[in-house]
Amino acid sequence: MCAKKTESLDELAVVGVDLGKDTFHLVGFDRVGQLVMRKQIKRLALQSTFEQLPRCIVGMEACLSAHFVSRTLRGMGFEPRIIPAIYVKPFNKG
Repeated sequence: MCAKKTESLDELAVVGVDLGKDTFHLVGFDRVGQLVMRKQIKRLALQSTFEQLPRCIVGMEACLSAHFVSRTLRGMGFEPRIIPAIYVKPFNKG
């Protein structure tokens, strides 16, 4: 779950969410930009997973379900930000 053993999830400042059909990929960074968390969750586990995280900024690419997820997270106290697809860098393998 954690990329760095010395860091804890309490230092989480930003979470990036890749929204998919059945699974979401979460990547969390601290205030310095160090990777703290990398996790894959099921769609139905979104709320229970984010209840365990500290309140922070959550970025996600604009898509059909982004507004629903954004409203859910905002109701939980997070600060969701929807990013237009043109500004999202695609995953580069290698």
